Amino acid sequence: MYRRKFIQNIALLALISPFIKLNASTNKKIVVVGAGIVGTSIAYELSNLGIKTILIDKYKAGSGTSNSSFNWINATYPKKPYSYNYLAQLGIKAFKDIQNDLNYDIQWNGSLEWVNSKKSQKELIDEVKKLMQYQTFTKHKIINYKKANILENKLDFRNNINIVHSEEDGVIETNEFIRLLIDRIHFNGSKVLEECEFESIKYTNNTISSIITSKGEIATDQIVFACGIDTNKILNKKLLKSPEPGIIIKSKPYKKIINKIIYGPGIHLYQQNDGRVIIGEQGLLEKNDTNKFLDYPSQFDSKSMQNKYVNKIINVGKTFFNDIKSLDIDEVKIGWRPIPLDGKPIIGRLNYDKNIYIATMHSGITLGPIVGKLVAKELTQNKELSILDSFRPGRFL
Repeated sequence: MYRRKFIQNIALLALISPFIKLNASTNKKIVVVGAGIVGTSIAYELSNLGIKTILIDKYKAGSGTSNSSFNWINATYPKKPYSYNYLAQLGIKAFKDIQNDLNYDIQWNGSLEWVNSKKSQKELIDEVKKLMQYQTFTKHKIINYKKANILENKLDFRNNINIVHSEEDGVIETNEFIRLLIDRIHFNGSKVLEECEFESIKYTNNTISSIITSKGEIATDQIVFACGIDTNKILNKKLLKSPEPGIIIKSKPYKKIINKIIYGPGIHLYQQNDGRVIIGEQGLLEKNDTNKFLDYPSQFDSKSMQNKYVNKIINVGKTFFNDIKSLDIDEVKIGWRPIPLDGKPIIGRLNYDKNIYIATMHSGITLGPIVGKLVAKELTQNKELSILDSFRPGRFL
């Protein structure tokens, strides 16, 4: 059923083409709360349509989860069901379009993914084969270690014959990308208010008339909440699981040693054009350390704590990538991932107030540009697109 429905919706690819610009004199006013990649993409698309948009964030734009992400653009098998994976595929295509508009260089390296245990290998390959049966816009191949070694000659694939090569995957420098979007938002005549915290909604005659912020009152007709891990707190609703910490390690520039995005057992990494190697992993938090992370810090509270987790990640990496021990660590960050209760994105209007729109998800990097386009279309045309039916907040509220 999903397959038929989505193939029928291939016409929605036209969404990734430029919209017809609305009359710039329209009185519609929209505030977007949250200047990560999702919120900034939405504000960017709205401003392109001539909508009076104000983007606010309680910190600097891009300083939240987007600032400590692995920055991977992908449509790999863990994104289930197919509707979620399909949206990610459209996300890749949207990035390829927007990079031309912004004159931004994306590293389309492709990725290699594998696991060690036979059970996990079978699950991986079964899921990839299942995905390949559907309509796809991205290329996935299953290759053996000999072919993988041609692509990456410094990695030990342990004679693994089941390695997934996703040719379309890429990486961005998220903060740089967000700043380009913000420049365009300003150019289009809309506003970005940083260090401006949302506090409450003001109603007039039972209709939203403004929001109250730490910098004063802002008139608006509609509100988009793209505020990641703050979603539960702001809405006073349970939509997300407890945030999961991900550790991101950035090395100092090093000679070229990695070509692809590597998603290996217990670690993932890639090398930027400037020579820095980005290393990431999540789910490593030890129970004894839980009380030190209650406030969702972006950094470790001590050098010894940081070294403990960095060494744990590096030791895993050394099992298949010996050069990792030669890297000089330059920066370590902790990112907190917003995970919806069922893992799927939450995108759409609230049933009890159609002027409040939610856009929060784990795959914000991949989905940012396509979600920006789809949300902008729903907000400006006052309609619901069937491609987003699986992701409506009504499934929780």
